[in-house]
Amino acid sequence: MFTFENYHPKYLAQMTAIWNDILEDGNAFPGEELFTQDAFENYLMEQTIVRSIIIENEVAGFYITHPNNIGRCNHVANTSYCMNKAFRGKKIFPHLVQDSLERAKESGFQGMQFNAVVASNKAAIHTYEKFNFGIVGTIPSGFRLKDGIYSDMYIMYRSL
Repeated sequence: MFTFENYHPKYLAQMTAIWNDILEDGNAFPGEELFTQDAFENYLMEQTIVRSIIIENEVAGFYITHPNNIGRCNHVANTSYCMNKAFRGKKIFPHLVQDSLERAKESGFQGMQFNAVVASNKAAIHTYEKFNFGIVGTIPSGFRLKDGIYSDMYIMYRSL
């Protein structure tokens, strides 16, 4: 079984490693520079919501949520999800998405938008569509994969 926990420093090393692993893969997140633990903790402190799904004291995955934009657009959330590779394919990811939607709504957000869903990330897209996200735009060749090939990316949205 699993539990959800708000950010706690005892998980910082695991969370940093999971995030950096995704960056190194180069297939989902736009960043290219890896984080130190201190820099990643500073990044986490800037977020509105940081929640981890914990299984036997291990971070199976986590998400960060913040306003998608400033001022008159700050009522729309943006969330990034990270799955520990050891827990992928175990049907845990939908629980992260569900929790993020509930917490974002509780925090006063009225919608959630993903700005850069890589078209080849079929598993994530399938999950998002199950949660009523729709593709509202396509940016042709908008994401450069690690191997240098350009992939389309989607903007996805749903109301809360």
